[in-house]
Amino acid sequence: MRLLLCLLLLSLTACSLTQEKPPAPSTEAQKASMAPYTVHQYVGDLSTQLSHVNGPFKSSARIAVTSFYLADALDTELAQGQGAGLSQQIQESLLTQFTQLGYNTIEYRLEKHLNLASNADGMLSRDISKLRQRQNIDFVITGTLTRQQHAYIVNARMVNTQDSRVVSAASTEIPINVMWGDEKIQQRDGYIYRSEY
Repeated sequence: MRLLLCLLLLSLTACSLTQEKPPAPSTEAQKASMAPYTVHQYVGDLSTQLSHVNGPFKSSARIAVTSFYLADALDTELAQGQGAGLSQQIQESLLTQFTQLGYNTIEYRLEKHLNLASNADGMLSRDISKLRQRQNIDFVITGTLTRQQHAYIVNARMVNTQDSRVVSAASTEIPINVMWGDEKIQQRDGYIYRSEY
């Protein structure tokens, strides 16, 4: 009986000394998450800040909103790679939000005539020869993007077109992945996209 008891204790001790194999590490890459808000929501912060105008301001003042360029490449370069489309979306969101806030916003890209095509129609253009000759604009909202590791720093200002005086200014951060995830390669609508390396 003692022998049986010793063998039983020995086998229990041996069982407790053997370790379970750890689970194999996953070979599946973790999916990067998108930014918690849309560009339009981040731009709401800019609109709120810009609406605090310094000095006299008539409610009938006509405001235009331009594209936002990279701060170190004015006139030449919009955000590319993961930020592609960000410059235009900031412009469109500011135009929408300022109109909703009751400001007298101007669509200066309006053509002289309606264009009809077989699959679309419209009146917006960036071709200056198709636009109206006279643009009555009192203030312009413009700005720049500066790329950081995790976000674009967006600096916006409302400028009086008569004397170039900045009447309001705003700044916010928009995460790099607000329009695209952090993945190096993505497939969208049947096309493969590569982001910056």
